Amino acid sequence: MKNLFIVTSALNADMGVVNRKDRFDQTVKGLLSIRKHVPDALILLADGSPTKIDDEKLKALAHFANFASDFSDDSQITELAFNHQKSAAENLLMLKTLMLLQQDEGMKDIMSNVGRIFKISGRTDFMDGFDIEEHMIPGKYVFKKRIPTWLTDSRKEFATDLLITRMFSFCPTLMNDYMKMCEDNISLVLQTVIDTEHAHFVNINKDLLVELDEIHCTGIVAGSGTVENY
Repeated sequence: MKNLFIVTSALNADMGVVNRKDRFDQTVKGLLSIRKHVPDALILLADGSPTKIDDEKLKALAHFANFASDFSDDSQITELAFNHQKSAAENLLMLKTLMLLQQDEGMKDIMSNVGRIFKISGRTDFMDGFDIEEHMIPGKYVFKKRIPTWLTDSRKEFATDLLITRMFSFCPTLMNDYMKMCEDNISLVLQTVIDTEHAHFVNINKDLLVELDEIHCTGIVAGSGTVENY
């Protein structure tokens, strides 16, 4: 059984301090990191940029990923991206990517041989401590251990914690459950203006959640350009 890595990106994002060239270079570096740590991984790059990606960039990225999907012509995703509703756009991108996996005939054949699905944000690198076996838990989600909320207003009453969404995994049997979670996350984010990490904690079925102290990856924060370890 193969491991599928869905790499979400926004190469042409107009938010944050990281320019487009650096976003591209850092995304390539992240794809190479997956190849290094999981050589036989299936990699699907899903980009939700508000404007179309240059064909040359997509062709270049095709050398590092098995599949690439450009959602810049999806009016629902681009509207959220243009309005800087990043958390809602991220959930909609994942929802539509999973719908593609379920509906496209070629992808359905591939999914029949997938034993684990990983969601990883573009511009994320694995560290040497990454052990894929920690994620091989049938019927479960695996996330980094919850973090207490930083919210200070009334929202902290229901969003008591957050889950890091830079990298997590789930069993393919949970695809429908996760798609429903994405829908619930979008509604909650738009109604309460919390971020996707708080929304994931609120809406995930805690009985299906396994939490790890560390997930052994580093990521670049778009808003500041700083590198964080997870």
